[in-house]
Amino acid sequence: MRVWDDAAASAYEDSLEAFTEETGIAVHVEVMVWDDYWKQLPLDIAGESLPDVLWMNTANLAEAQESGQLLEVGEPLGRLVSQWEDVATDLYRLEDGIWGVPQFWDQSILIAQDELVADAGGDPSALAFDPGASSDPLRDLAREITTDGEGLHPGDEDFDAASRTAFGFGAHVDRSAVLGPFVAGHGGTWQDEDGKFVFASEEGIGAVQYLADLASEHLAPAGKETVEDAGLCQSLFLEGKLGLLQTGTYDLHALAGGIEDAFEWSVHPVVAGPDGSRPLVHAVAAVGVDPDDDDRRTAIEKLLTWLGGIDGQRPLVENRVGIPAHRELHGAWQEAWTDEGVDVSALESVPDEVALPEHGIRSAEGTGAALPLIAEIFTGSSSAEDALPKAQDEARAAMG
Repeated sequence: MRVWDDAAASAYEDSLEAFTEETGIAVHVEVMVWDDYWKQLPLDIAGESLPDVLWMNTANLAEAQESGQLLEVGEPLGRLVSQWEDVATDLYRLEDGIWGVPQFWDQSILIAQDELVADAGGDPSALAFDPGASSDPLRDLAREITTDGEGLHPGDEDFDAASRTAFGFGAHVDRSAVLGPFVAGHGGTWQDEDGKFVFASEEGIGAVQYLADLASEHLAPAGKETVEDAGLCQSLFLEGKLGLLQTGTYDLHALAGGIEDAFEWSVHPVVAGPDGSRPLVHAVAAVGVDPDDDDRRTAIEKLLTWLGGIDGQRPLVENRVGIPAHRELHGAWQEAWTDEGVDVSALESVPDEVALPEHGIRSAEGTGAALPLIAEIFTGSSSAEDALPKAQDEARAAMG
């Protein structure tokens, strides 16, 4: 079994020991770092040398499934499928089959630096954006949070952006945390149902220009600086200088460890647009490889069944690795974070409407080709109206 996360591999150990005791099937867990993982995947697909079970994401699922080497899990796992969160399972449905056992999922979230937000008189749970309006709750709060060395705000006479001591909202080129939720919240989508990139719609252009304007109007850190340093917004938040950081549940570990007791912070749904709050959801699944051997196939299906059940996923929950795919473990996940002093009750309900991650063959390469052009909008060297269609063309060309 191959994964890309050391913490998850350690969490699996006790669970897989119990699996071996129950079934007599021994499982070796191989950890491969993220970059190497995705470099090796196409080589193993081409060489038909995939491990029996491996972690998968949606951006690479189609390529693996098209190779004909994966096991469809819906039929052999039967009723167990109904115990998983649909928001995770649906990402692994292709051609009327289910091609992975979801292990956990993540969603984009809004994190507030409570003191800065309270001093500005804001409510981070009630934020909304509207590119068509002259202002909106997000811009109003970001403006009140943002202060320079003299305590002035953007729009005040003599405001000095270069001397800012507090920043409003973390608008930057982040596909999962920022671009995806804002485009979807404005009524757009990154890809259509067939996987074609369509983010350069009127809605997409409006959402991306809105984000870039937050930076140019000093309601967010400077766009040029966030493009040069992708981690700047998170760094400013950890220093207590950024009021509102839109990120994902995947960053909760880093935030909790970096902040410790330096200041109070809280978790909220992503900023809502005219079409509502649309967090982007990722899910990691364990996929099985068809070995063309009945006995080995039975063993793989037993392991996948275990990984899809409560006993298989509980260790991940206890180590706070993502949000559990098994519906009955959601409460245990909340409790695990509460024990660490982090209140995630704002995420108690699974979102009904979400923004989707990349899907389809070479979709990750497509987005990768688009982001440098989108970055030009944030640096101010281009407008969304000009750059986004070009970025979309580059994405489609890279996808092939």
